[in-house]
Amino acid sequence: MIDTHAHLDLKNFDKDRRKVIESALSNGVKKIINVGFDLKSSQKSIQLSEEFDQIYAAVGFHPHDAKDMSAQSLEKIEELAGHPKVVAIGEIGLDFNRNLSSREDQIKAFREQIALAKNLNLPIVVHSREAHDQTLEILKHTNASQVGGVLHSFTGTAEHAKMAQDMGFYVGFNGMLTYKESKTVQVARGVPIDSILIETDCPYLSPVPHRGERNQPAYVRYVLEELTDLFSPLTFEDLKRITSLNASQLFGLDRKSPPKIAYPIRNSLYLNITNLCSNSCVFCVRNYTDYVKGHNLRLDHEPSYHEIVGSLNHLEKYEEVVFCGYGEPTMRLDLLKEVATFLKGKNAKVRLNTNGQGNLIHKRNIVPELVGLIDTISISLNVDDSKKYDQLCKSEFGKNAFEKVIDFTKECKRLLPKTVLTFLDMPGVDLKRCEKIAKELGVELRIRHYNKVG
Repeated sequence: MIDTHAHLDLKNFDKDRRKVIESALSNGVKKIINVGFDLKSSQKSIQLSEEFDQIYAAVGFHPHDAKDMSAQSLEKIEELAGHPKVVAIGEIGLDFNRNLSSREDQIKAFREQIALAKNLNLPIVVHSREAHDQTLEILKHTNASQVGGVLHSFTGTAEHAKMAQDMGFYVGFNGMLTYKESKTVQVARGVPIDSILIETDCPYLSPVPHRGERNQPAYVRYVLEELTDLFSPLTFEDLKRITSLNASQLFGLDRKSPPKIAYPIRNSLYLNITNLCSNSCVFCVRNYTDYVKGHNLRLDHEPSYHEIVGSLNHLEKYEEVVFCGYGEPTMRLDLLKEVATFLKGKNAKVRLNTNGQGNLIHKRNIVPELVGLIDTISISLNVDDSKKYDQLCKSEFGKNAFEKVIDFTKECKRLLPKTVLTFLDMPGVDLKRCEKIAKELGVELRIRHYNKVG
């Protein structure tokens, strides 16, 4: 877990700061971003980062302290930002609730610090309270999406969250998620997990069951547990991995994780046996990221049978094993069958996610070869007619690919225990027509969400 927003430099921690940090580290917190709110706290954040390998710093002027930000102090923030463990400018923004600085001073400081962040190519940590419209307007007009950042301790509406995401910003949630009266829960439910960061904002906003106490980084677990409930059937481990990747990518905390062959999501174990594919889908996740649900799937080589089998640990934990990677599994049909044979020998349930072009790839009917090896086959037809398929899926087999996938589906329906046909709810796809196609073929229908992978 990564606590992306803490104030461990405050006097609330003077008596036991080291103990609090060690408690967090021993309870699964791998990294902490300590966030400055004025010149002094920014300096203290850097000092903490020098003392503890797992702590990083953000430097900046909070809107409450905007009245104290002079040209000289902004230059000092720029100087501090050159420290190797400073990963962001923040916290900056607008607070029209308490107005401890004038709105004019807040807006001026916000704009100037965004400009600084862009000049330094650092993300920003944004505070916004009762000023979401104005905050988002400034982010838009200053082109803050150039560096991105996070709207921390988010209390805006679902529409505000969507606007932030559209500009490439993450949304930060903390202990408020655990409060029964909080409207934030419904907002969080609608934010894609790939756009969420977790935080404590300690010593403030302690989560239930510690509400009313001093908050601390170890309590970020309660935020993650609440998100796990909201995003079920994703597991706690899924959410931990995904939110940690989100934080690492935004703040540049880690080197890229090694590619995965076997990768768990929910209660299934997925197998990434190839990055080869006979389609070049315009919507494919491979076009813009190496990651799915926190797993790096960009293989640096095509794995061998022994590498794949060697990655299969604790099969009894999973409801099923799924052939599904950044490529089309049937491109390596012999390997697929060999691994599936091993899995069936372990009494595993096996699913194959495919683009349905296996017969085209191998120039023969491969479905009989899958009998006894594949329990469920999920075929991605994606769209409702041949023209859209050609435009969006761009098969190397040309204009007859759509109909050949239909033929493949019919054969799977005839020979395999369960066949599922999947479509995308992307603009231009007629979902009623998709339902009709699946019904006519006598197979199960599943609608996948556009831009939501895994």
